[in-house]
Amino acid sequence: VCLAAFAAAAISRADPLKTGVQGFMYDIRTAILPFVFIFNPEILLIGVTSFWHGLLIFAVTLIALFCFASATQGWLLVKTKIHEIILLLAVTFALFRPGYVMDQIVPAYMPLDTGTFAKGEARIEAGRKVRLHVVRHTDYGDRFKLFVLPAPEGGAAGQKDFGLTLEPAEEGRYSIADLAFNGAAEKAHLDFGDFVTAVDVERPGQPPKELVYPAALLVLAGVIAMQWIRRRRQIGS
Repeated sequence: VCLAAFAAAAISRADPLKTGVQGFMYDIRTAILPFVFIFNPEILLIGVTSFWHGLLIFAVTLIALFCFASATQGWLLVKTKIHEIILLLAVTFALFRPGYVMDQIVPAYMPLDTGTFAKGEARIEAGRKVRLHVVRHTDYGDRFKLFVLPAPEGGAAGQKDFGLTLEPAEEGRYSIADLAFNGAAEKAHLDFGDFVTAVDVERPGQPPKELVYPAALLVLAGVIAMQWIRRRRQIGS
């Protein structure tokens, strides 16, 4: 849109660079959306289970964009103050990433000792998700990957139940020495020579992430109330 900024600057007889920067600030809410899609695919209706769920995501996304636009443009009902901008950005983040916020309150995964997992001495209930934090050496440097494997029926005790064999390596890591044919690890595309640096297990009974929405909206209501009071004072004066 650089050409449009120069055209607008010519019409208004303003500085084209300042016009372009100002236009970017007005539309930065659109620029962040592709990045938000990565961390919250529900905005693309991926994982949405019903019409009402989709309607909730649609409404929450609109409110989050409104908060972000108000924060970046410095105006809601009246000119925003620094603390209000910070609160609006916090509300935006909470509405866009409720899962991350809930994880900070009640973590979705509990750490599991990698050595215990490698020895087959862990006790993991059936269906519980297990995350393997992996480092993979490539010609372009180390790649950090995260693999999620569901515990098989009957539960799991360690590495063998997921179709891989771990051997101790340097710095407390474990290397993948063998993969069972058509096992869960091979299907997840783990590879020989990968290093498992940490293991964690899904925590049962985590509260739904949607509980973050009412808290964020309550903060937004507080910001609007402060703005409303200040606006009444300005009108009265």
